Amino acid sequence: MSPAKLEQRALSLLNTFESAGKTVSRVSVEGNRIEIVLSKGEDADEFDRIDMRHGKT
Repeated sequence: MSPAKLEQRALSLLNTFESAGKTVSRVSVEGNRIEIVLSKGEDADEFDRIDMRHGKT
């Protein structure tokens, strides 16, 4: 498969996962292999571990 077709296939898969409501954290294309890594549900709030208080504590 040509590199352009493989990249188009990866983008198509990415769109399919995202339209199904999945959050994709990484897509990698190596040779003829496409790897898609989905985000875990625990990453929903990226600020939950940051202390946002200002001033006196």
